[in-house]
Amino acid sequence: MRFWLLFFSCCFQIQSWSNDSLLIPTLFQKLLNKQQLENGFFKEGSFESYRQYANEPYFKADNNIFFTALITYNLNQLRPYLSEDEKIVTDTILNRAKKAFAYYKNKDGRWSYNFWPEKVFFPNNFILNSLSEKLALPDDLDDTGIILSSLNLPDSIAILAHKQMQEFVNGEKNKIKNTLKAYKNHAAYSTWYGKKMPIDFDFAVHCNILSFVNQYNLKWTKADSSTYQLLLSMIDEGHILNQPKFISPYYATTPILIYHLARLMSIKKMAELEERKPQLIKIALELLNQSDVFLEKIILQTSLLKFGAAENLFNLNEEDIHKYLYLNDFSFYHGHLFAHLNHTIKRIASNMSGTEFKWFSSAFNDALLLEYLILKHRKKSKSDS
Repeated sequence: MRFWLLFFSCCFQIQSWSNDSLLIPTLFQKLLNKQQLENGFFKEGSFESYRQYANEPYFKADNNIFFTALITYNLNQLRPYLSEDEKIVTDTILNRAKKAFAYYKNKDGRWSYNFWPEKVFFPNNFILNSLSEKLALPDDLDDTGIILSSLNLPDSIAILAHKQMQEFVNGEKNKIKNTLKAYKNHAAYSTWYGKKMPIDFDFAVHCNILSFVNQYNLKWTKADSSTYQLLLSMIDEGHILNQPKFISPYYATTPILIYHLARLMSIKKMAELEERKPQLIKIALELLNQSDVFLEKIILQTSLLKFGAAENLFNLNEEDIHKYLYLNDFSFYHGHLFAHLNHTIKRIASNMSGTEFKWFSSAFNDALLLEYLILKHRKKSKSDS
């Protein structure tokens, strides 16, 4: 009851706000309201998301589990900074999401998850969906790592899932053909579990896998170490800045890659990444000054908070909030039809907007804004106390 009184005491009247922290209870309420309570196209416990093809002006409903997993992941990571009432809401959202996760879990007993339920291929696209039987994507290590990090599973299950991941590493049975020459010999994780799927690297996916490994404090394998060295190389060679779409075809922008690094580094300090933190902060600040995309600026500032460099944070104003509420279509996830194929095809496709898809979820965008506000207003006060 105390929690609901907290929400109802905060009326959503933008004009009267002088402190952007007042958005926090409203955003929690929005997340509760947006979570599906019944099974339909969107599974019970999931959040709606949408897909846009190339530069077309319209979106199609897409019932992936990705954004639901990210929302629960972010809320779990924020737990140390939540009030008791907010923890109750977080647990409510997570318990609902568990029902949705079940529809995406591997049916053969492996601890892995698929982007779409029942291995469909591009739902709500008649042509592509009709090819589901032949082209359905295998489970992926990205969704799997994020979901396992959200579930607070027993260590025994995390160890088993980690062991199963070791079968899907570059060079074990197949060799990657679509990365830069300098990276071809890294025995790093592939994005995909499918044994018939080409080996595929993605910088942000690698961050998410290592975040899972570090969160459960698992013993690092050769694949973990190789994946880590690959991340360091991509930072040192400047590819996170000048070739983000090529090294991370499913996330595609430097601000999102910086955000993933900050999230990984916030879980557990790693000496080599700590040495590169000043460089990452410099990149984040430069991008922050250049960007005119509201949520891009939010994730950059969240990254700075996690890096411990919060000197350039801003309060949200009425104009910021209006723009966000009426144009909440920031795309956090990208895809190219040919991104997993060989180097030449991938290079050509990455420069062709006609092969690109973008996904967004207004609920996850709310979660990104919520994450920033909670870290901004509560992290410092908690450390001071």
